[in-house]
Amino acid sequence: MYNLPGAAGPKIALLIGPHAQRDTLLSLTALFALRGPVRVLDAGNRFDPYRVSRDIRRQTPHLDEVMERILIARAFTCYQVITLLQQTPNTDEPKLVFDLLATFHDEAVSYAESYRLLQIVSASLLRLRRRASIIVGSSTLPKSGRQGLLQLLRHTADIVLLPEARAASTLERLL
Repeated sequence: MYNLPGAAGPKIALLIGPHAQRDTLLSLTALFALRGPVRVLDAGNRFDPYRVSRDIRRQTPHLDEVMERILIARAFTCYQVITLLQQTPNTDEPKLVFDLLATFHDEAVSYAESYRLLQIVSASLLRLRRRASIIVGSSTLPKSGRQGLLQLLRHTADIVLLPEARAASTLERLL
């Protein structure tokens, strides 16, 4: 079972902030892959495999072997995010979710529907937390009238890290 060090049991950590959140998740992807399998769930099309491979290459000459440990799945709509999380197996490897709220700000989806769907996502995150910690990033700030989405996500998380400058250093201490 994978837990955030210093945490009693698996946790959901939420990183909020546009740039450090993404950079931190990319760095953590490389770090986790050097240790074993890691599952990346990209909800905002923010995952950069080239950046991750550069980070890994600095640590080991076995780039291909380490990159194969990264399991990547992407979602492009809030409906696909639900499917992605519901189909993610509840395994021991750490899970990193890139830009979870990005698709929930789609103006074609009503706020009420987005909130309802995010409740389903929250339940899926809690299910996945039973076996391993999950680090969720949210780079988007709530649009007018959609602040409740971030509040729901913050309520689901065990740890909320912001502003972005402190999030990276806090996670580095946890690891």
